[in-house]
Amino acid sequence: MQERIMLVLNGGGALGAYQFGVYRTLVNRLDERARRDMVVVGASIGAVNGYLLAAHHAAPDAGVEALASFWREVAQPALPFVPFFDVRSQRLSATLTGLTFGNPPVFSAVPGGFMIGLGGYPATAGYDNRRLVETVARHAEHYTALSDAGPRLMIRAIDIEAAEPVWFDSQEQPIVPSMIGASSAIPLLFKPGRHEGRAYWDGDVWHRGLLLPALERLSSPRSGQPWHVITVELFKQTPGMPQGLGEGMDHFRRLFLGARSDDEAREATERYPELRLTRIRRDPHPGESASLWLTDWAPDRLTYLIEQGEADAQRALDLALPSRSSHKVNEER
Repeated sequence: MQERIMLVLNGGGALGAYQFGVYRTLVNRLDERARRDMVVVGASIGAVNGYLLAAHHAAPDAGVEALASFWREVAQPALPFVPFFDVRSQRLSATLTGLTFGNPPVFSAVPGGFMIGLGGYPATAGYDNRRLVETVARHAEHYTALSDAGPRLMIRAIDIEAAEPVWFDSQEQPIVPSMIGASSAIPLLFKPGRHEGRAYWDGDVWHRGLLLPALERLSSPRSGQPWHVITVELFKQTPGMPQGLGEGMDHFRRLFLGARSDDEAREATERYPELRLTRIRRDPHPGESASLWLTDWAPDRLTYLIEQGEADAQRALDLALPSRSSHKVNEER
């Protein structure tokens, strides 16, 4: 029986370019049936990537160009806030560009700065992601998967009033851009995302990651259907002593999310011993200590992340998921 793929895409702002690189490698390892039967789980920028690849899964390139078009559009050249040419200074300039002006296709900055916006939260905030909803809608108006017509797409958001996570599941309803906005509104930094009159926060801001809740949501992960789960992890724990507020915040995020991913992977393999799990984990890029995952959308950084994702996926999948050409050779033998 052919394995069914579950692709798990967490949040991480501009670091989502790495997920695109992973998918560009992964799609070449899957035949049409595997792509159609795939389950895609996402939150925040992972919801964006998951939505676009699902909506364009039937294209000849399985959505690769649609994702490439999105990432070209959101690339934002950096202004020379720091007039030096070393990598750290370039990353700092790009970060300050996004902090000050936002990123027009993704989020707008509130005039007067973050603290003024935060003073009236949730009516106001430092940033607003409604432009992301508009951008996503230009690339795909909706995604509807009827029975086995396409991958199952599961997007998580946090219902603020109910104080609990909710799933937008293509098996139950069409997935629309406002759901992506709901899944991408970072608490306090962004105004809440809105969908059908309710307010939501970023679906990755929860004490549980995406992997275990998604497995629990599947109708019968123990039914004999072989599963291969591929997680694309944008943050992992890295040793070292941070210097300054920016590095400290980045180090804390890596520690928290890296530990959460490690705990989930361990529990998933213990609870579902028949599960095959491939973890594709990103290492920091040059100058990352001066770069903010949310606001550094510089073209050179996005290009690096895409290529890094491709290379890491190549190494991981060479062991876990041989290419279709390798399958053909083995069958002929």
